[in-house]
Amino acid sequence: MSAEHVCLRCGACCAYYRVSFYWAEADPAVEGTVPIALTEKLNDLRRVMAGTNGKSPRCVALEGQIGSCVHCTIYAERPSPCQEFRVAWEDGLPSPECDKARLAWGLPVLQPFAMLPPEQIIEYRLAQVDPIANLTVRRSQPDDVTAGQEIEAPEQPPAKEADAGESTTYT
Repeated sequence: MSAEHVCLRCGACCAYYRVSFYWAEADPAVEGTVPIALTEKLNDLRRVMAGTNGKSPRCVALEGQIGSCVHCTIYAERPSPCQEFRVAWEDGLPSPECDKARLAWGLPVLQPFAMLPPEQIIEYRLAQVDPIANLTVRRSQPDDVTAGQEIEAPEQPPAKEADAGESTTYT
């Protein structure tokens, strides 16, 4: 993940979802890579990242301030749910899970251009603008009305005769 990656300015998923995974991912005897000291037993088959199994989850491996500057201290050894988590627009598709976590933390959902390098964002956004649709009509000559001249009301169309059964209101 590059220093410009949007996840490094977010962290909402790490502080919103419970991160549970198969126990062997944290067992060094079977080549598990997740540090077992940072996990808790969920049941006989599953473990969870410590800090994510409560009402206010926050993974113990997450450092920093949500929505500002964060990083995962075990990024290379993170469990499968973290590896498989889809960041919105990273693969060209939206991610309801990413959106839900961001909204819960008061962060805006990511837009399709969020995954572009900063120098390409302006180019992308400009390409989305239709210059013809945004043109305003300008008159080449001034209106026929001059200052101080009264404007005549447009002629009213003739009144329609009421059909039988319709009522006519006179004022």
